[in-house]
Amino acid sequence: MSNSWRSLEQYIRHLGQIIWDKPLLPERIDGVNFDAVADISDEENIIVEITEEHNLNKIRTDVAKILAVKMKMAAESIVVRAYIVMNEEPTPGMVDIGKPHKIHVISAQTFANQAFNFGTYATLRETNAFGSSIDPITGKPDHNNYIPVSYITDKANKSLSINEICDSLARKNRIILLGDYGTGKSRCVREAFQILKQIYQEASAYPLAINLREHWGAQSGIEIISGHFSRLGLSGSIDRAIQLLQAGSLLLLLDGFDEVGTQTFGNSENRRASIRMQALTGVRDLLNISKGGVLITGRPHYFNDNEELMSALGLSLRLKSTQVLKCREEFEDQQANAYLTTLGLKTKTPKWLPKKPLMFQIIASMESSEAEDILNSPYGEVGFWGQFIDTVCIREAKMHPSIESTTVRSVLGHLARMTRTSHRELGRLTPKDVQHAYELTTGYIPDESGQLMLSRLCTLGRIEPESPDRQFIDPYIVQLLFADCIIDDISHKNHSVLEHAYNQPLQAMGLYFLAQWIETYSFESESISFIHRDGTAINSQVMAEIIAALLLIDGDPLDFRGLKIVGAEICFLALGIRKARNIEFEDGIIQLLSLDNCIIDDCDNFSINKMEIIHASGLSSNSALPSWIKNSKPLKTDSVSNATRIKSSPLPAAQKLFLSIIQKIFFQRGGGRKETSIYKGGFGQNFDRKLIEKILSKLIAEGIIEQSKDSSGFIYNPKREYTSRMRAIRDQLSLSKDPLWLEIATMN
Repeated sequence: MSNSWRSLEQYIRHLGQIIWDKPLLPERIDGVNFDAVADISDEENIIVEITEEHNLNKIRTDVAKILAVKMKMAAESIVVRAYIVMNEEPTPGMVDIGKPHKIHVISAQTFANQAFNFGTYATLRETNAFGSSIDPITGKPDHNNYIPVSYITDKANKSLSINEICDSLARKNRIILLGDYGTGKSRCVREAFQILKQIYQEASAYPLAINLREHWGAQSGIEIISGHFSRLGLSGSIDRAIQLLQAGSLLLLLDGFDEVGTQTFGNSENRRASIRMQALTGVRDLLNISKGGVLITGRPHYFNDNEELMSALGLSLRLKSTQVLKCREEFEDQQANAYLTTLGLKTKTPKWLPKKPLMFQIIASMESSEAEDILNSPYGEVGFWGQFIDTVCIREAKMHPSIESTTVRSVLGHLARMTRTSHRELGRLTPKDVQHAYELTTGYIPDESGQLMLSRLCTLGRIEPESPDRQFIDPYIVQLLFADCIIDDISHKNHSVLEHAYNQPLQAMGLYFLAQWIETYSFESESISFIHRDGTAINSQVMAEIIAALLLIDGDPLDFRGLKIVGAEICFLALGIRKARNIEFEDGIIQLLSLDNCIIDDCDNFSINKMEIIHASGLSSNSALPSWIKNSKPLKTDSVSNATRIKSSPLPAAQKLFLSIIQKIFFQRGGGRKETSIYKGGFGQNFDRKLIEKILSKLIAEGIIEQSKDSSGFIYNPKREYTSRMRAIRDQLSLSKDPLWLEIATMN
């Protein structure tokens, strides 16, 4: 018996059990063996012969075999419904052999359609988008070639390919795939569907790909399945789909567990967790009903930890059949270059380009010449995003001669401010919002050119095909614009912004953008004047962000003159760089409170009160909290110093030496550093002259340090505008995505 025939036999038996709700088993009747027999009742039997042979003689033999039993049972008043199921489509002659005897000669596909017409489902499903895997301009399904990537286990000790994921699903395992926006979760679902639809016979299960955002508020699994089939115009298949689900004959591909409920805000973590649990009631019920394999995707930070994630989904990591995977944040160089090649671009991916899959989707929407210009930019990450936005604005202006590039930039700024007031990280901008942004910029409603420009802004993408609403397509762009808007508001003394409540905070990237621009443009005094404009302003969020940015910049102590910040969410508050006095933070959230080398004293009248602190670094335990942190218990503490972290980390030798070099040049007291002090090891890394020379040459070439010479040898001096950037690398270590840091890692 061949493996292929055995697989076909198992598949047909499984389908038969779905169709007749009775087990189909091999049976010997009157000395004759039959592949599958089911006793429906005392008066009705099912007989199925299964064959891979495709010739008339085989059909004649099987018909004769079945006919003898049919006639015998007919004499006993038992009706026999008989089928000969072939792997391939039978010829008309084969069908005609069985017709006179009411024996159905059919293909496995035709037989399967009696259980579930998967071919029709697959065709209709592929005409609709798979989650956010859409063209950001048209909103239609993304048809760019899939670039093979691997997905890493939660502990990062193993990686799986898309084929291995599909094999695991076929074995009825359950996989949770985590990844930030734009890292390829929806594309993974789409590719898994393409693979599983080819092997559903071997798996004895059909893949269903469901966008969970389309089932917001669903309270049961039946409601989700019913809604999914109804949206495709297949309402008549709902009952059979439920049967298949309960029998383990459906492989569920569920995209976006973080999109079934509105984003939750507030200071009570228990309250937010309760809302998330309630939002996933329907999904949890669906997973409980399903007896087949499941792939479910979502953002990693939607839940506090894996324990809450598993509880909300009704799953358990104690079971070997359940596994958490993560999308890689970015393409590897080879994958990124392959993507550019498929787009017809000759350039290779520059080191500073964020290699997120969505970034390449943006590039794919651009003209080749424009994409080449951007990819060949000599600037770093911040410069790239500034150039990227400028290029977009200039491009749109060229296409519409009546519109200037500054108009496009201003429209994007207004849209970013609207996004700040949204409850969605990337906004939900209606056509009315977009038009209003244009009117705020120009003072009049858009003409035909304006309407065309607004309809095709490539920084915005459709949220779903059936809605005209749009969102920013990448958090890099959003954070750049958030920071840019604050600088614009400060420079133009736009104090009206303080009258609006912001919901979306600056994340770490945006905060570093803001700090760098305040330092570069010497806007410190203007920033302080801005936040003192109105101490009771509604927009405490932007005031908190300006303060957090100022605390990242070396300088004289800051006196905030009794300022009180209430209800703000701060991604990073560093208290070891610059002294601050006379300020209170209350009733808000601090994602990361850095107490490393803290220079705040009890006499500084600095207070953190009733704040939810997610992570406090530089703190041995909650019992070690300074007295000026009141009613605020960090959820996580980290007592390890930077030096200890670096020494004990698995960082490459080049990165440890780089950290030693910038520590001496940027952060030790005094002026420049002589080469005799630089050419040493550091942070547990042995001396390596050639490697140190490479690192110094790179820092000089990038303009980050300057080299001079006196009688004793070379002296290396820091360029202070890069202090914030070097500090960010030092503090973030392996979390840093700075292109310089990533390039240093490749040195040997």
